[in-house]
Amino acid sequence: MSEPLSARKVQQALTYLAKLNSDDPLRVEQAHKQLARWRSQSSEHEHAWLEAERRWQMIHRLTPQLRGTVQSQPVNLSRRRLLRQGTGLLAVIGASGWLSWLWRETRPFTQSLLTEHAEPSRPVTLPDGSELLLAAESNVRIEFSHAQRQVMLLHGNVYFDVAHETLRSFVINTRLGQIKVLGTAFSVSDRGGCIQVAVARGRVHVQGLKGEAKILTAGQHVSLNTQGEVVALNPHRQAGPDIENWRKGWWSYTDAPLSEVLAEYNAYATRPVRVSADAAHLRLTGSFPSDKPQMLLQTLPRILPVQLVNKAGELYVQLR
Repeated sequence: MSEPLSARKVQQALTYLAKLNSDDPLRVEQAHKQLARWRSQSSEHEHAWLEAERRWQMIHRLTPQLRGTVQSQPVNLSRRRLLRQGTGLLAVIGASGWLSWLWRETRPFTQSLLTEHAEPSRPVTLPDGSELLLAAESNVRIEFSHAQRQVMLLHGNVYFDVAHETLRSFVINTRLGQIKVLGTAFSVSDRGGCIQVAVARGRVHVQGLKGEAKILTAGQHVSLNTQGEVVALNPHRQAGPDIENWRKGWWSYTDAPLSEVLAEYNAYATRPVRVSADAAHLRLTGSFPSDKPQMLLQTLPRILPVQLVNKAGELYVQLR
């Protein structure tokens, strides 16, 4: 049985992929050379690169696959449709003013965002007024068009506070499914296993690769499993992401699976830790400072029936 891929190595490979898709020819050329050296260093790097390519292609295939059931009606920018939709405004500012305003306010925009290992949460404000907070080791690509606002989450953990727009939907594509915003604040986390979606305010529409969908409201969350199925987690775990904890650099968990907790821990720790299969589903509740990740690890044996064990130079959390 092959060893699981290192999430950190896959994140490195995704970083190179993002650079290869830059609009700067010099940056692309440099990235090609760096990537060639990196891939040649070990078979682990090569396997991580293949996994990164697979995720990139999966996310880009996802949009047409789900478009019919997830995306709202496309915006028709024909003159007749615009005149019908903007009748009230046309009476005031005239057809040319309305068209000019719409075109200006929905201008295309693209941006790639990358955060480093152990980097504090990075705030980002988008042109539409939406606000993002990116946790460490996050890789996001943003693409706004006149018809839609789209975010591709390649890896990491991101808090979204989305500005409402009537004419353009806001969609997050991941390798396992798609999240459509219905006016809300929420978080999406992809650390290589299942993808977690949790709502702080408002509603989101979550759809997996197999077409199953669920609408979440404040305090609710679901997981997209590795088959792309929407899985409802513990219904008693009613706690959405806390924006203040995000801003202050604290992890806050309520009945969270240990596997989810340690996946986030590894984005900040100097030495990654693995969790045994028998301990992965233990539940943790508590708050811990992300700039002192070792505090979380030291606390685990005192609050859960686990122990830290060294195996062939790697650190594991397993049942006592």
